[in-house]
Amino acid sequence: MAARSTIARLPKELADACHRLIREGRTIHEITDALNALDAEVSKSAVGRYVKSARENMQRYREAQEVAGQWVTKLNENPSGDVSALLTEMLKTVAFQTIGSMGDAQAEEGDKGKPKPMDIMLLAKAIRDLESSTRESIKRQEETEKRILEKAAKKAGEVGVRVGLSQATIDEIQKELRLL
Repeated sequence: MAARSTIARLPKELADACHRLIREGRTIHEITDALNALDAEVSKSAVGRYVKSARENMQRYREAQEVAGQWVTKLNENPSGDVSALLTEMLKTVAFQTIGSMGDAQAEEGDKGKPKPMDIMLLAKAIRDLESSTRESIKRQEETEKRILEKAAKKAGEVGVRVGLSQATIDEIQKELRLL
């Protein structure tokens, strides 16, 4: 396992100062100088690695917020929509990000970052469950659509009788609705 970074081992108040400086968009040199002025004794390379990682995490967080915001908008547009579809899409995103980060870790750390067989197995199980969930969701949606069309066909028959259509015409309308 890789050792914790010098910055991650700093006391909370120094780490908070570092995070504040990162959020403010300060350069690695400015952050290093500020921390060393507070007796942190950190190197520019350690600060650079930490800043890079922190900025990547912040970017992933912003992307996740954007995706979540889009899903919330879609759910507000269709509140009776299938929530399992939302969860399926979120799980897909997490699975693909995990696969990507496994490759990144392996490239950065050599064999140390190599994914463990258990991680791969759990990810494979999640993907398999995801596919099963997607099939079930599609099946539920098809059944719902079929029920709606059956109700529409029944209603068309009632209206047809009320307005005086022939039974043959009513049957043809209902047949067409059921074929949709």
